[in-house]
Amino acid sequence: MLYLAIIAFLLTLIAIISGLSYAYKYKKPPRAYFWLLLFVLIAGPYAAFKSYERSFMLSVVPDAFHVTAISYSEEESWGFGPGDNEAGIRVYPLPKQVADEISQRGIEFFNNLPPNRVQRNREWRGRYETWSQTPISETKYWKAKGEIKGLNIYDFICRYGFCIGIDPKVVKEANDAVNSGGSYYAYGRIGLIVVSPSKRQVFYMYNG
Repeated sequence: MLYLAIIAFLLTLIAIISGLSYAYKYKKPPRAYFWLLLFVLIAGPYAAFKSYERSFMLSVVPDAFHVTAISYSEEESWGFGPGDNEAGIRVYPLPKQVADEISQRGIEFFNNLPPNRVQRNREWRGRYETWSQTPISETKYWKAKGEIKGLNIYDFICRYGFCIGIDPKVVKEANDAVNSGGSYYAYGRIGLIVVSPSKRQVFYMYNG
C-alpha cells in the first residue's frame, strides 16, 4: 500500500541523513562534496517515491483508457494498517481519441475492455466487472439527502465519517457526471470509477 512506501521512504531518508552526518563529523569530506552527495542521495529516493506514487494513483484506471496524468487529487488517511480509514477523490484527463470511441460505442466499449497488463502486480486495482450507464441509482449505502438534486459525492466519500475538503468545481463536475446521462460507472473492490466522455474526465472516488 501507499502508506508503506511512505514509511519506507522516510526511514531511508533518516538512515541517509544519519550516515552522512556521521561521515561529515568523523571523516571530514570537502564541504561542497558533502552537500552534493547529500542532494543526490536524497533526490534519488524522493524521485523514486514520486514515480511509485504516480504509478499507484494511475493503477486504478483500466489500461484501455490510456490515461497518463492526474489532474486533481484530494486524499486522506487516518491510521495505519488494515484497520485504517481512507477517503479520497482523483480526477484524470481522458484522451480525446478514447472519449470519441466511448461516445460512438457506448456501453459496448466497457463491456469489451481488454485485460490490463500485469494485473497480478496491481492486485484489484484497475479491474471492474460490471459497467452501467449514469445516472447512478441510489443504494441503501448512498441515498439522495436533499442538499442537491440527486446523489452527492460527499455522501459516498464521507460515508464512514471520515471526510475531506474537495474543490467545489470538482464536486460540481463529479456530481453532474454521477446524476446525468452520458457517463459510465463501475464499482471496484474498493471505490467507484465514473467516466465522462463529454467532459473527457475520469473520476475515481473511494472510502474505507
